[in-house]
This record gives sequence, structure tokens and C-alpha cells, in this order.
Amino acid sequence: MLNMLHGLKDIHTVISNHRKIGGAAEADMIRLSSGELYHNPVFTNIDISKGQYISLCFIDESGTNIMTHVDEIAMIKGLQHKLICQLNNIHVKELLLRDTLQYLRKLCEINDGFVTHSFKKEALKLVRDISINELKKRAVSLPFPIEENLIHLNERLFA
Repeated sequence: MLNMLHGLKDIHTVISNHRKIGGAAEADMIRLSSGELYHNPVFTNIDISKGQYISLCFIDESGTNIMTHVDEIAMIKGLQHKLICQLNNIHVKELLLRDTLQYLRKLCEINDGFVTHSFKKEALKLVRDISINELKKRAVSLPFPIEENLIHLNERLFA
């Protein structure tokens, strides 16, 4: 995906397929009908009942977890699917980086000595999501070289 999202259905798709596609759904801004304005919300959950979207959960720039009824949403501006390393919301970015690095370390530990195609594919997907720079900064090493798979995008290194 990694592009513009068009509504609640797209947000739900990104959230429910997080392990497959990586990243998160982030908007530039969300305004509620009460006038409250939140910048760089990252959406964490959407509740559905009988095929109808009921509530939306997101974490704002200050790290506050907010749940609102979908009828209370006045406007969502700049909704996109982004990689973890591209998120503007620092609190969620750090949370997702920590979880992804923990998962990557565990994946490497379990597959120690066995570099299978499926393991390498999963590990590279995780590295792409968090960026090679973050991998180096946190001193995480993989049991296979990744330099030959580099693609430079916006001065960040992605696998």
C-alpha cells in the first residue's frame, strides 16, 4: 500500500493486515465535531458491529490514546499508510520500533543458523518497515547480509 488511504475501510485494512504489510495508518490531522483537533494521529483500532463502523481508536502526538464514535469525526486530513520509519508521531513510532525490533530479534533467535527463504523474506520486510539506519543505531545484526538489497528513498535506507 504505502500511499493515500480513502476512508475507514482502508484504515481497517491496514490495521488488520499489519503483520503482512507493515507500517501504520497516520493522518496529518483529525478534527472531531466538538472542535477538538489532534495532529499526527496513528489509528490503532476500528470497531465494527453488523458491518457498520462504530468507533475509532488513535494515539495522538502527545501519546494519548483516544477512542471516539465514528459519528463524532468531523474531518480527517492527510490520511496515509506509512512505514514505521516514516511516521511523524514520535510516541507511536518509538512504540512500534520497540515492538518490531523485539519481534525481529526473536525471529533471528528462533532461526539461528538456518537462513531459509521465508525467514529472510520476513526479516527484510521488518527491516524495510523500521529502516536500516534504525537497525544500525540499535545495534541489531542479521545472520545474512542486507547491503545488496538497499534502495535509497528520501535519504533513508530501506531493504
